[in-house]
Amino acid sequence: MDGQLPLFDEIPDKNEHTGSPQESNRKFCTELEEELTLIGFAECTDVQPQRQKYIKRAAYQDMYGSTRHSTFLIHHKTKGLLRIEAHRQVQSGSVDQKFPFFYESLSNAPEETVVIVFDGKGYKKEAYDWLLTQTENHAGKTFKVFASKENFLSYLTN
Repeated sequence: MDGQLPLFDEIPDKNEHTGSPQESNRKFCTELEEELTLIGFAECTDVQPQRQKYIKRAAYQDMYGSTRHSTFLIHHKTKGLLRIEAHRQVQSGSVDQKFPFFYESLSNAPEETVVIVFDGKGYKKEAYDWLLTQTENHAGKTFKVFASKENFLSYLTN
């Protein structure tokens, strides 16, 4: 009986990710990279990726003027250069407090289109709504915000 789940405890979601938030986020970025290769992108080490290629940890200047590395810089065959920030937050935590930093820093990125991809529901709905409002009203840059990896991959393949 000791190995059985108590009657009223919630059974963990089989997709729930364990480990530290940093480990979980690294795993998410690895999963996303695997999906990129499955849909035809290849990694490169060029300063600017060629069509259907991507760079990991591409540098740009954040809102403080410091060097920041985005998750990917992708050169899509029809959408052009896309700077990607990807973050997983399974449990509530500080990711929603980082939304203004993501937004302001990506506003400084040189690419016309910037993308934020989330996984998990560990952020506050109000923070996510704030981010959507800010990105929709931004002049001079196209922001794409995706609540899941699947929505982002659909955007890339359509």
